[in-house]
Amino acid sequence: MQKLISGILLAGCMTALPLHASDQLDSASVASQDNEQLLLSGLRHLRENRVDSALEDLRTLTNQQPDFRLAQLIYADLMSARGAPLNDVGQNRAIDDKKLAGFISEAKARLLIEQEKPAPDMVPASMIQMAPDQKYALIMDTRLHRLFIFENRAGVPHLVKDYYASYGRGGIGKERRGDLKTPLGVYFVTGRFTDAQLPQRYGTGALPLNYPNVWDERQGRTGSGIWVHGSPFDTYSRPPEASEGCISLSNVDFSALDGLVDVRNTPVIVGHNIRWMQRADWLNQQRDYARLIESWRGDWESLDNERYLNNYSQSYKNGSWDYNRFASHKRKVNASKKYIKVGVDQLSLYRYPDEPGLLVATFRQSYKSSNYKGDSVKRQYWVLEDDGWKIAYEGKPSRGIP
Repeated sequence: MQKLISGILLAGCMTALPLHASDQLDSASVASQDNEQLLLSGLRHLRENRVDSALEDLRTLTNQQPDFRLAQLIYADLMSARGAPLNDVGQNRAIDDKKLAGFISEAKARLLIEQEKPAPDMVPASMIQMAPDQKYALIMDTRLHRLFIFENRAGVPHLVKDYYASYGRGGIGKERRGDLKTPLGVYFVTGRFTDAQLPQRYGTGALPLNYPNVWDERQGRTGSGIWVHGSPFDTYSRPPEASEGCISLSNVDFSALDGLVDVRNTPVIVGHNIRWMQRADWLNQQRDYARLIESWRGDWESLDNERYLNNYSQSYKNGSWDYNRFASHKRKVNASKKYIKVGVDQLSLYRYPDEPGLLVATFRQSYKSSNYKGDSVKRQYWVLEDDGWKIAYEGKPSRGIP
């Protein structure tokens, strides 16, 4: 068969490998690293022509994670290239071209993060504001095949971990049921499944997402069952595009993630064009968007119907209600009010990475007027039009309460 290392070389990931010894890593320090660090260390040493060090990394990795197929095959190819006998791992292993291409793609994807991992003070521009009770937010960068975990520290997101992740084998931008694509947009975790509740191909568990959300349904998108989940139990990880539309992690990584996620309060932003900002610039951006919500709230309290309705798009739609019906209803209801007081709490704001003119706001609303009082959870989709941001949808979250 074509050797895996040769495929990676041809793909331009690293330079040719000499067959001579080099300095070695201390095995104790290598053993303390996690699986991906060991793999990346091995590939880095190959790029630097330090073959013995690469062998040491990969030997340690394959011993501690025998089902890591990519590592096993690279190690077997290296041993074969060195002319050493293959007593166990990788020996005489048959692999077809499709599977080999998947392993090469996985190696390339894992190497990419070394070149493009964001600095600690960088924040995704789409993650405008986390609600105070949202402890974590997940960012899936499909271009990097990477799931980033941000922790909310006094309102400021900090990157705490990132994992290699695969997505749908049909690609990205889900539109219809059965297209095997992963949707792009802003979603929320709505529940949790344990491994005992799932077929083995989902691994150690799954976190379902609220796809299709109300915006997807408005765009005519179909399908369901989009989850973040583990990997089949017979393998450590999968090629970059291997699922039926879900986001798939290794079982080790999913278990670590699962311990962090609040199943009713965690946003998952999926994008192919994630733009990163320095934290200082991000804070300025956050203030600008917070003023947008505050202006809407103040306009509602003003009892000036036209001022209030100017916040809404002419393309507004909520079920059977279009803009005209909504505006007529609001004019009629507000005419009976002597005052209106609106409180906004637990506000979160996220933009679609690949549709920057689409903003999702979620908050707990307290409403009090001269003849009515009530609290609710509200979600708004704002669209950027020629005359500024306008609300195109307003209502309850479609699934779960984020």
